[in-house]
Amino acid sequence: MYKSTLKNVFGTLFIIAAVQSYLLGQERFSVSKLSEDANIRSDQRPINIGFYDKTSDQTFVTWMGAKSTAVVKALNHKTNVWSDDKVIGNSPFVDKHNYPGMLRGKDNRLYVFYGCHNSTLKLSISPKPLSIDGIWDDKFIDIAERASYPAPVITSDGTFYVFYRDTRQTNKYSDDRPYQFVKSTDMGKTWTRQMAIDPFPRTTDNMCEVYNGKVTYQPASRGQKAKIHLAWTIAGEKLGKHAHATYGRNVYYAYLDPANDHLYNISGRDLGKTIEQTELDDHCLVLDTGIPETGHLAGLQVSVHYRDNGFPLIYFDNQKMGGPGSATWDGSKWIFASIESPGNSVRDLRDPRELEKFGPESFRVYKPSNDLIKVYKTTNGGLSWLFETTIDVGQKVDRVHVIDNAHNDAKLLITEAGDGTMDVPKRDVFIGRIASK
Repeated sequence: MYKSTLKNVFGTLFIIAAVQSYLLGQERFSVSKLSEDANIRSDQRPINIGFYDKTSDQTFVTWMGAKSTAVVKALNHKTNVWSDDKVIGNSPFVDKHNYPGMLRGKDNRLYVFYGCHNSTLKLSISPKPLSIDGIWDDKFIDIAERASYPAPVITSDGTFYVFYRDTRQTNKYSDDRPYQFVKSTDMGKTWTRQMAIDPFPRTTDNMCEVYNGKVTYQPASRGQKAKIHLAWTIAGEKLGKHAHATYGRNVYYAYLDPANDHLYNISGRDLGKTIEQTELDDHCLVLDTGIPETGHLAGLQVSVHYRDNGFPLIYFDNQKMGGPGSATWDGSKWIFASIESPGNSVRDLRDPRELEKFGPESFRVYKPSNDLIKVYKTTNGGLSWLFETTIDVGQKVDRVHVIDNAHNDAKLLITEAGDGTMDVPKRDVFIGRIASK
């Protein structure tokens, strides 16, 4: 009787777990090494690093190699064979910030933006559509000077926007670093520049440096206009002092309308072509963390994606909640949620990494933790989060990126953390594939 009852209980629990796994669309991953000793230390943000093309059945990826070179690699899914690593651009100097991001142009060529830290942005363009073969056109985007942390996106009509932090340093203040973008409507032949967010000067602190993570383009659909979603934090020093990135506070949000290049707050207020310093706190503030006693209260990689209703989902390191958190809009106010419960694991003192959208209200976040990547998901637009799975990489993880429009055999590009100089790479590159759903 007891054994029979116990068996029924465990059988019921198994069925419930299976049903829950099915309803949640749980993904499980396997990881394989892509390139050994091929990556160097990087401050890379969660930007576009590659894509899958169904017509040619190929995946293309990029990362930063020895001496801050831009490296590309391609997978032919028909033969399941990766190309050799190919250097397609050389940075003017060696720096951990010079990492590349990749976009597919409307001409099907590959566009790789890279090579800058407080310096002029570079662009390398493939000579052939959907191919890494041949000699790439490697050049500077001269108008994008003093650039750091480039975040490239492309709109439905093929317009490039590359957002970046401008190391302007007005009056030689190291904490004056606003946010702007360069724009091209002719596949990178010519560019224009626009200041987007300018916090300088501030009267409550000297945190005038803009930091952000993922920038996301939302195409027009379902009666909604197109948007480029931006979320950021500010850093610098406290009032009366000036220093670079000593402290950080607050979470902010706005979106850019590609139809007129005006910026708007969450309520649709037109803030013009530049968000000025008083407008940040008056119209764009999502979370006021206060001035920290030490460190950065929202992390330095505040990322944003969009729900199908047009509202943003913001992902940041909410230190007051003990770990990564999210914020979304309910039509009248911001709703916050904790992603990783403080008591469930050892606190990882690292910025959040990737934010992936996989349904109208469904998102995943990927959080490296030593040799593992913890995956959390929401299916209700960020109102609550569940732990989904753990990806065992077998080596200490630094960055993880979701490949755009990914094929199951190559969904994640993962880079190792560890030793190695900027000249001699000692970090491996991995591919995460979906083993089952």
